[in-house]
Amino acid sequence: MSICKGIAGRRGKNPIGIFMHNGADGPNATTEYYKNYLQRANLENGFAHYYVCSDGILQTEDDSNCAWHCGNSNGNLNFLGIEVCQSMGDLNTFRSNEEKALQLAARKCKQYGIVPSANTIMLHQEVYATACPHRSVEIHGGASATKAYFVKRITELMNEKTEDQEGEETMQCMFTVEGKGCVYWYHDDKITALGHPDEMKILMDIYKANNGRDMPSYHWTQKAPWHARLLAVLNRKPSTSI
Repeated sequence: MSICKGIAGRRGKNPIGIFMHNGADGPNATTEYYKNYLQRANLENGFAHYYVCSDGILQTEDDSNCAWHCGNSNGNLNFLGIEVCQSMGDLNTFRSNEEKALQLAARKCKQYGIVPSANTIMLHQEVYATACPHRSVEIHGGASATKAYFVKRITELMNEKTEDQEGEETMQCMFTVEGKGCVYWYHDDKITALGHPDEMKILMDIYKANNGRDMPSYHWTQKAPWHARLLAVLNRKPSTSI
């Protein structure tokens, strides 16, 4: 269970965007600090889904839940909140935290199919009387320039290929076979029969979070037995000569 335990309520759907915040906090505002603080704080005073600090990223609320992070009902209900911490401390530390926060935002955009834009990547001060994200606005030359930079950088990060993504990707898919009444997962050169619909859901969610798109799915019939062709290849011994 999350630290904040769904206190702001469930969203009931995927988030449609992300609010970027600055913590207005000092160099001691680590993940451990926020973990301890939020367990005893009055959460009605505000909390975000994620706190990005020099020692890591703390998730305090599930993505499927709301958070009281921007003082705006639409933002609290429909958007994730990401806090860039230690904004009152060392500039290089803050810049590093901000980059990690934008990397997180890019992963979340991929996961939920969010296209970075002026409508989906928001600054706290756009909907509430606050200077937040004050340090980001300061170093990027104003609110408009900061927002434009965030949208541009998140888009760049979404389009970057990691070393694991270079070249051929691991083949995976879900498939059903007419008359079998089961969903099968093909992965790592083997086939696993799934025993519950939630197993398919979590595997599909993880695949999309890591690859930015849905896992391929197929329905094969006995008249076109592609499942049999797949099994034949998997069970065949590798050739040692041609």
